[in-house]
Amino acid sequence: MGARSLMWRELRRRYQDWNRWQQQTVAPLAAPLQRCWQQRQLTQIRTLARVKQLYWHGCPRPPQRLALLCHYAPQGRLQRCMRRLLDDLQQRGWSVLVLSSGLDTDGLSWCRQRQIAVLLRRNQGRDFGAFQDGWLALAHEGLVNGMEQLLLLNDSVYPVVDLEASSWPRFLVGDPAAVVGFSDSFQNGYHLQSYALHIPARVLQQPWWHQFWWCYPGWGGTAVAIRDGEIGLSQLLLHQGVPLMALHGVVALRAWLTSAALHECLLALCSAPAAELLLRQLLESRDQSIIHLSPSHQLAIPLLLQGFPFIKRDLLESNESRCLDPLLLTGGAPQWLDPVELVDFLRPPIIGYKL
Repeated sequence: MGARSLMWRELRRRYQDWNRWQQQTVAPLAAPLQRCWQQRQLTQIRTLARVKQLYWHGCPRPPQRLALLCHYAPQGRLQRCMRRLLDDLQQRGWSVLVLSSGLDTDGLSWCRQRQIAVLLRRNQGRDFGAFQDGWLALAHEGLVNGMEQLLLLNDSVYPVVDLEASSWPRFLVGDPAAVVGFSDSFQNGYHLQSYALHIPARVLQQPWWHQFWWCYPGWGGTAVAIRDGEIGLSQLLLHQGVPLMALHGVVALRAWLTSAALHECLLALCSAPAAELLLRQLLESRDQSIIHLSPSHQLAIPLLLQGFPFIKRDLLESNESRCLDPLLLTGGAPQWLDPVELVDFLRPPIIGYKL
C-alpha cells in the first residue's frame, strides 16, 4: 500500500475518532443548551416573531380554497411566470397568500391590485418554514376552521405556458380522501415531492395537522426541510392513514420509459436520431435503484411529455446531477416554455471575467 493511501487512511481514522469523541463527550454536555435554544426558536415562531407584515389586500376571509405560495427572490422581484401562475389560480376560484422574504414595490402593487394577500417574513427555514409561518398566521387570525382545500406551492419550479393542457387542472381538483402531489420519490424515505401539494379538508381539520406546524423545527436549512418537512410530513400522513397520490408516480413513470408511446412522443418533437439518443440516455436511469432516483430531475423530459406542468429551476440553472436538459425539446413544444419569461425567472450566479 502506498504512502499516500496510508496517510489518507490515518487521517480518516483520526477524523472518525474525533467525531466519536464529540458525540460521546461534547454532545451530552451541549444537549441542555441545544434544547433551550430550540425552545426559544419555537417560541419565536409560535408567536409569529418572524412575520413582518400581513397584507390581506381584499382577499376573502375566511378563504375556503387557499393557495400558499412560498416566494424568494434576492431583489424582491415577483417573476412573470409566478404572476401568470397566481393569475391562473385566481381565475380558477382560488384565494392566494404569497409568503415572501421581501417583495419590491412593483410586486406589492401588483398583488394589491389583484387582491392577492401577502405575508412578509424573515427569510428562515426554507419553504417549509414559510408554510409554517403562513399556517400559524392563519390559525392566529381564526381562518383555518372550515377551510376545504389548501395548496402548498413554492417557486422552485417554472410553470409551463399551457397549464390547461397539463395535469395542473387535475391537481387543483384534488381528492377528498388523499393528499395529492405531482411526483413522488423513494429517496431517504417515501414521500411526495413538496413543490406542490394539495391538502383536503379531511387533513386540515385534524389536530395532528396543526401540531405538525406547531412543533416543526422551522429554523433549519435544506436538510431539515427535506428530512422533517418533505419526508416527515409524508410519513406523518401515511401513519395517520391518509393516502398519498402522485399524478405522475415514479414507478409508472419508469415503466413508461420502455413504452412505444414514449418513443412516438419523442419522434413527434425531434428527429429520429435525436429521439433514439434521448431514449437511450433516459433508459440509463433504469440502471439506478429507485431509491436513488429523483423523477422531477432525472426524468424531466418524460414528465413533460406526460403533461407535467413544471420544470425544476435548479435543473435549468445548475443541473449538478447532469440530467437531460428539458430545453432540448421545448423548442419543438412551445406550449412548455416562454424564453422571455425564462430570463426573468432564473437566478444565475454572478461570475467574474478576465479582462
